[in-house]
Amino acid sequence: MSAVNVPMPDSIVVAGGKATRMGGLDKAMLPLGLSGKALIVDVIKSCQGKVFIVGSSREIDAESQELVNWVPDLNPGGGPAAGIWSGLGSISTEYVFISAADQTLTNETVTRIVSAAQGNDGAWAIRADGNGQPLCACVRTDLLRELLEPTQGINQSPLRLLSTLNMVGVTVNPNQVVDFDTWQDVAKAVKESDAMDQITQMWLARVATLLNVDSHDVLTSELLDLTREVAHGVERKSAPLTTFLIGYAAGKESLNPDEVRKLIETVSNAVAEWQIVD
Repeated sequence: MSAVNVPMPDSIVVAGGKATRMGGLDKAMLPLGLSGKALIVDVIKSCQGKVFIVGSSREIDAESQELVNWVPDLNPGGGPAAGIWSGLGSISTEYVFISAADQTLTNETVTRIVSAAQGNDGAWAIRADGNGQPLCACVRTDLLRELLEPTQGINQSPLRLLSTLNMVGVTVNPNQVVDFDTWQDVAKAVKESDAMDQITQMWLARVATLLNVDSHDVLTSELLDLTREVAHGVERKSAPLTTFLIGYAAGKESLNPDEVRKLIETVSNAVAEWQIVD
């Protein structure tokens, strides 16, 4: 039997949340996508038709950037339903696919949901708790517009709104649609992946958020190299204390990353001298 051709709907990706439970970290840019890239990149490449992302633009790879239309949030802080309303003005297809930017997503999942929506009010992924996932759904555009128009979606529950429609539930692989709302969600994902580099990145992002510093200023590879040098060339206990002293000195003198790099080189030379045996 030949596959039925289903029209590709435009997509709205909501990316304007404040992530207050994660210290304001930009969850959409977490490198937790199933492809190993940022979540938002996987979402972009999984969606069909034109992709409209509601929220501030991000620095993503050129290939993904070409697929995206950035749309301003008309009501910042108004919640995901308000974000959907902001994107609806750009939609020209009969159905629209809705997604969050901070979740895992695959083309397979999108295709199944879009196919199930045809001829119905819409379709959505079924979550582990048995409820529909309103931010992984395909809905008739006119019906969605009618639901949101009275309030523009401000402070409205997408789940409650879509529950008033005849939504078809689609059981999907739970590992293909994962929300990241808390640090526990992140920890669970990286531990299950066994990707040590990913764990390091996420833990540093977590600590940087707690300490109110930019994790991009952390010279991760240089500090890890120095830690190994001290552990092998001096003693293991001295390694974390050495990196702490470098951080303490950097903070005390308000050093920039280049100046910190020179500090690391100085200490690395000291390790080499320490190892010299007459």
